[in-house]
Amino acid sequence: MQCIQLSTGAKILGIFPFHAKSHSFVASAFLRELASRGHDVTVISHNPQTEKIDNYTDVYVKTTMMDVINKQGVSQNLFEIQNVGLLTRMFFLFRNNQRTCDLMLQEEQIQKLIHARNLHFDLLIVEAFFNECFLGFVHKFKAPLIQLCAFGGAHWIGDWVGNPNPYAYVPDPFLSYNDKMNFWERMINTLMGTAWRLGRKYYYLPGQDAIMRKYFNDSDDLPSVAAIEYTTSLVLLNHHFSISYPRPLMPNMVQVGGMHVRPPKKLPQDLEKFLDDASDGVIYFSMGSNLKSSDLPDYKRDALLQAFSELKQQVLWKWETDSLPRQPKNVRVGRWFPQADILAHPNLRLFITHGGLLSTQEALNRGVPVVGIPVFGDQTLNMAWAQHAGYGVMLSLRNITKESVSWAVKEVLENDRYRENAQRLSRIYRDQPLTPLEQAVYWTEYVIRHKGAPHLRSAALDLAWYQYFLLDVIAVLALAMGPIVLIVFMILRGVLRRIWGVKKICKERNKQD
Repeated sequence: MQCIQLSTGAKILGIFPFHAKSHSFVASAFLRELASRGHDVTVISHNPQTEKIDNYTDVYVKTTMMDVINKQGVSQNLFEIQNVGLLTRMFFLFRNNQRTCDLMLQEEQIQKLIHARNLHFDLLIVEAFFNECFLGFVHKFKAPLIQLCAFGGAHWIGDWVGNPNPYAYVPDPFLSYNDKMNFWERMINTLMGTAWRLGRKYYYLPGQDAIMRKYFNDSDDLPSVAAIEYTTSLVLLNHHFSISYPRPLMPNMVQVGGMHVRPPKKLPQDLEKFLDDASDGVIYFSMGSNLKSSDLPDYKRDALLQAFSELKQQVLWKWETDSLPRQPKNVRVGRWFPQADILAHPNLRLFITHGGLLSTQEALNRGVPVVGIPVFGDQTLNMAWAQHAGYGVMLSLRNITKESVSWAVKEVLENDRYRENAQRLSRIYRDQPLTPLEQAVYWTEYVIRHKGAPHLRSAALDLAWYQYFLLDVIAVLALAMGPIVLIVFMILRGVLRRIWGVKKICKERNKQD
């Protein structure tokens, strides 16, 4: 009880300005729980709470990356991202998040915080997703830093705490490889990880650093963005080894995947009746909170509808407009559904998803098999793992036809192994000493209690790159072994020459005889 008392009432600043709703679901569950435990939580966010919460203050950010993209005349249809190469997507994110960050720091509410006097925070929790210009607050408030990653984490995130990230068996989150890569996959994985690291270090971070210095201009000793990142006390990853591949983790890199998933609640009466009355079961179809099913090309939408119309199951489809053209009788649409609660219903047979991490976590928590149609980000990796683990089938967005959709749905519905694997993995995932949310709160309060927990800091952060990879040791060993190898070589050469010379003399004598 004494440890809990020490951390009660901490003042926490959460920085989650990225506009994606899926990211805010993770942050909101975590920060609301901290507020319910007596901490005073202030949150910079684009998605403020809809109801009043004690100890919780919203600082609303208006700017979104979509505002920046709109000014460039770029299409907002996210399904078109799949036609863009990975490196192009990387620099697109880098460039547009620079502009977004610049605009966000200009907003009046953020400026008030930047120039506030007599204000302090005991801890900063920042989303590890293109918000680096906000790290000036870490220096301003001289508070420990926790970074929360809404996905499994890219290779560079481990660098902040000295975490090893071996390319040989840890796949890049934006590729679809598993942990048993062949030679070419390991090469591509290495090149992709290196490209992200170099692009971020030499192109992206200098821009973020310039923006941070432009607005956090009250201090002459402001460190660089990169230097502040390396003061990170704790990284919380929205992931778990049971629903991905095992990887090495430092003690201050903690997996809390699925902390947004709560015990199922009672469904609204009309939905409850819809699922209860479906004697052959229900298929739930959603492309998440960022992608809109209504943006699908007409021919892909029609292919899905044709496949659904021939099913005996009822289909519940998250559809973002008022009407669905040529809607079959067994398809019900809605702009929003309580997804996690629907997945918990016993008549739910299958989840057709975009493969977003939150959706796959909810599906596995409830033990529901999936058919995935990944589009961007880590969705392909998530669905490749679902297929590898045997609880789902992955469809390419480029191959959405009536036949492919019918095959995938029937394959999962009619083959019991998919549901059995989903339920087996669900048991493994839920077999944890603490819930993911309890883990996140425990380690957060641990950092507060121990004033940033510097004892968790890895010595790897103090090593030069050649020391970390033991290149200096290898060089010395090579120099030490060099003369020995040379001496052995010279001796062998002399012995062989003498043997060869003796043989030559013998041959000449034999010829003379």
